[in-house]
Amino acid sequence: RPGGDVNDAERDPPVVAAEMAGYLALIATRRLYERQPALWDRGESGRAHTLADFEHHFRALSMLDEPLFEGHVAYCRGLFTARGFPLRWLDDAWAVMLEVTKAEGPEAVATIASRILSKAGGPTL
Repeated sequence: RPGGDVNDAERDPPVVAAEMAGYLALIATRRLYERQPALWDRGESGRAHTLADFEHHFRALSMLDEPLFEGHVAYCRGLFTARGFPLRWLDDAWAVMLEVTKAEGPEAVATIASRILSKAGGPTL
């Protein structure tokens, strides 16, 4: 609509989700570190990795495509297993992503993301 106001509810949800990925990743990182201050034991480098990981997760989720995100979850689980990282870290990430998306995202994005995260192994908050 040239010259007219368009809000996020009128836009294509995957476009809005992709646009918000970096913002949501930052909020998710901050929230995770507030809840798990022991993560600071990994230093600024660890925090940068967490932020980058959340950005990858939110970009994969932004397609709002369930099979695609399930493939991303499987890839992450395999990577974490191979590196000896606790799978709980991923479960925590999915929970924080869901919470942040519900709090910060438009309803259309939050509704679809919630369904995808819960089916892909993430808990429903």
